[in-house]
Amino acid sequence: MPAPPKVQPTVHLPAATTAPALPGHGHDVVAADAFAPARPVLVPEAEPVRISVDNNRCHIYGICQQEAPEVFRISESGSLHYTPAVPAALAAKARQAVRCCPMQAIAVRGGQTPGGASADGRIGRPLRSGSGSRRSRRRIVVAGAGLAGLSAATRLRERGFDGELVLVGEERHRPYSRPPLSKQFLAGVLSPADLAFRADETLDAHWMLDTRMSDLDLRESAIELRGGERLPFDGLVIATGVDAKRLPEAPLFTERIRTIRTLADAVAVRQAMSAARAHHVVIIGGGFVGCELACTAREHGMDVTLVVHSTPLLRRVLGKEVGSVVGQIQRRAGVELKLGREIIDWQDHGDVLRIGLDDGSLITCDFVVLGLGSQPRTEWLRNSGLDVSDGVLCAPTCHARDVWGRTAPHIVAAGDVAAWPNPRFDEKPRRVEHLIHAVEMGQHAADSLLRGSARADRFTPVPRFWSEQHGTRIQAAGMPALGEDVEIVEGSLRSEWFIARYTRPTPYGSQVVGAVAFDMPLQLLAYRDQIGRARPQPRINAFAGRRRRR
Repeated sequence: MPAPPKVQPTVHLPAATTAPALPGHGHDVVAADAFAPARPVLVPEAEPVRISVDNNRCHIYGICQQEAPEVFRISESGSLHYTPAVPAALAAKARQAVRCCPMQAIAVRGGQTPGGASADGRIGRPLRSGSGSRRSRRRIVVAGAGLAGLSAATRLRERGFDGELVLVGEERHRPYSRPPLSKQFLAGVLSPADLAFRADETLDAHWMLDTRMSDLDLRESAIELRGGERLPFDGLVIATGVDAKRLPEAPLFTERIRTIRTLADAVAVRQAMSAARAHHVVIIGGGFVGCELACTAREHGMDVTLVVHSTPLLRRVLGKEVGSVVGQIQRRAGVELKLGREIIDWQDHGDVLRIGLDDGSLITCDFVVLGLGSQPRTEWLRNSGLDVSDGVLCAPTCHARDVWGRTAPHIVAAGDVAAWPNPRFDEKPRRVEHLIHAVEMGQHAADSLLRGSARADRFTPVPRFWSEQHGTRIQAAGMPALGEDVEIVEGSLRSEWFIARYTRPTPYGSQVVGAVAFDMPLQLLAYRDQIGRARPQPRINAFAGRRRRR
């Protein structure tokens, strides 16, 4: 992989801008043009901060420019420029950029602490509306110690919640960035310490790590922990995330078949591949995780076979035309693609694995990594009465709903585990599994918990995600999978340097639902604010083509 361009500090800051507010919430779907461009709601800070960028970690994904364009800027040559000294008016934006950086390449110093207090003891303004006032919240429990849970907990402190804050997590680690697990960490470029989130390291909270939750008692407002211990709460944030899917027919008792979802998974895969002296790796699954694993293995000189049941790669997310470009990139890098194939036989011979496909072919390999997607971590909620048919079903405000459709005013959900209807697109509940989404939904869920379900705003974000395929940076905004038509608005598919815009017909016109950029992070910014908007249908002349009567 070529070295990233040098990061250079600059010294000038434009004036801050204020995004318009979103409309009030309601029950009917409204025209997409009723929504302003999505901007996360941030808690203003009263003190300036200083930032620095680690050039060895930065991959110029451009997320920081999306979050704080007044502070960060990608030049036409692909270098990142930034302002080290950030005034108080922009401090909240700069801190948000630190939270959303997938490589955790940005450090922030000074200003308010992640607990919400500044150097002189001031704390952020609480949301004191309705039954959700913080004075009635003596203990808030965050179930899940990942990024969404951390984001929610930090926002609670920023808003002035001064009660007991408890984070319960099954892993032994504090929250860390997961996207690098399948690439930089697996390759040995980053250590576990490099993955830790750097914006909220000193959160004032009680951490219950390596702790499994077994049940939720809605009537008594308590979580049951492993061993029968009960943890009562006044407010609850559910942010337990997802697990990696497994193939039910795959051998269970072998060290040669692994999944990657957690840091422990990635450590085990790295050790197992080394112990097996893996020369040939088979990756099952053609999503972003599977494709990124293929990149990492090829960069380390391994033979790689990618087995995918559909064709082309990433078709469900990017569509047929754009997904085919990813396939071209993978083939050019030496990855063998088995598209439209299913595994019908597994043979573990101890020293090697043999995999039989439905076309009669047999693959002999040293190691298999499953990249088959995820399933929400809701097994501990099955007897709770909450609707967990596909994650935790939520109202548009992020408040959890039970199996009878009622909203729980003191329970919210956030991150990968939460399914909610985004009115920017439609009323269908969906889960979104992206890093930036976890940050923003955690913040919104915390605000909704403090305000109460009757006064909380709807959560109407523009999801954003990215990937890197053999040096090609892929970035997306919106939900391209909802698109029925794809238009190349800049560049070309042949050059593998383009922007694709995804649209679908609605009663209000052709709605822009997504945009995908290949190696054009700067140009993508112009299309982000189009997401969710509809262009009116052309008016049809009812008399066109008719002969006028005299």
